[in-house]
Amino acid sequence: MVDLDRPRDRDSHTLADYAELLCLLSADRICSRESIRDRIRDVGDVRIEDNELEDCFSQLEWRAMAYSEAYPFVVPEGRTLRAPDDLSNWQRLYVLLLLCANLPFIRSEILALTSVFERISLLAIKAIWPLKGVVRPFGKNLTDYTGQKWSRINQLAIDIGGRGACTEHTFRGRDTGDGGIDLMAALPLDDHERRNIPALLGQCACSRDQWVSKQTEISGDRLGNQIHASHPWMQALMIPQSFRDNLGKWAVEGDLGRTILFDRLRIVIPLGPDVDWATIQAPDYLQEFLIERLPLV
Repeated sequence: MVDLDRPRDRDSHTLADYAELLCLLSADRICSRESIRDRIRDVGDVRIEDNELEDCFSQLEWRAMAYSEAYPFVVPEGRTLRAPDDLSNWQRLYVLLLLCANLPFIRSEILALTSVFERISLLAIKAIWPLKGVVRPFGKNLTDYTGQKWSRINQLAIDIGGRGACTEHTFRGRDTGDGGIDLMAALPLDDHERRNIPALLGQCACSRDQWVSKQTEISGDRLGNQIHASHPWMQALMIPQSFRDNLGKWAVEGDLGRTILFDRLRIVIPLGPDVDWATIQAPDYLQEFLIERLPLV
């Protein structure tokens, strides 16, 4: 199910994810600096330096503090990483996002994980959006909008307080995509005027590196010829990575554009311990992963 070979880069948040996966897959659910080093050397055929391991455990210590009861690990004195056999619903949500953030290690169920991440993202926006507002999915696989692409875009434009400018000739005949839009949110102001209202368009991206370039896909510059907005919409990008340095700041500040970023922390904490599994529809893969153990090497 999981092919845990080598970390895909040397960022501390990437190494921390690797350590968490290794901990959950270890027979005793204990992971040390030495076991990380040995695993990377024996299976990934690369070396990791002492300072990189030190940064990794500093990141794990920060996560234990920041995620609090949602964190499915303990870091006693920074020397080891441990996971209990039984996880709470909040902690299982963390693990599900951990899997969504590490698709290069997953041998199957990738489509199931990307789809479940869209549903989690929808719940995360609902958790922070005003109760009087509306939050709806718009993606290709999960959507409240029907019809051809040009018609769906026009419907969406009205819902966010604008006007659709698409016709049946706007897109290629076989284009049934979502235009890069996975979810929307709007706040009607109950004054009989549907324009000039607060609105948001969101995109979900599980890829470890491609999300950086996806930030412009839901911008006004990109969609302005399709949606004539009466007020600029907010742009939100949802990623399952815990994109933080060891102090909780963005891991790589230069990767972010003028986008509202929801990383793992901004998704997990607002959703809280009362996880809506009925909406999330977690794949069987999650439970299978939680009982899987790596063979000894």
